[in-house]
Amino acid sequence: MMQNDPQTEWTIKHEQRKMEQDILATEAKKRKFIHEITSGLGEAIKEEPNKPQKPLKWYNKLFRIFGNG
Repeated sequence: MMQNDPQTEWTIKHEQRKMEQDILATEAKKRKFIHEITSGLGEAIKEEPNKPQKPLKWYNKLFRIFGNG
């Protein structure tokens, strides 16, 4: 049997931590994207699919509601 040296164990644990951090970052980006789509960006994409879209801020949504009303 081969004995693990401390450097190899540290390297393995370090890489595992980096992979876990990447997973968490990806989940956060997915949640942010879902939030943007459900908070109005999806409608803007439907209206003008070829135009680069910026996420709507809460005050822009407010102006849109009262401006069209």
